[in-house]
Amino acid sequence: MPDQFLSRGTLGKLEISEEDEFGVVVHCWFNKTMDGYDCYVAFFGDTLPDNEPATKPYVLRYTATSLTVIN
Repeated sequence: MPDQFLSRGTLGKLEISEEDEFGVVVHCWFNKTMDGYDCYVAFFGDTLPDNEPATKPYVLRYTATSLTVIN
């Protein structure tokens, strides 16, 4: 995926381990130091909840290019 701004609420998938991680973009900004977009993403594990999540998500920081946007 090319580097781009991701709006808050964008659903994404992180594919860096054996199991995909699904999350929602909380905040995205242009990082001048790395010359690209940086994001805080609330991750829910291997599935996105349909309603209120059973467990609290964990928020991690990743570059926008690390995420695959899902619809």
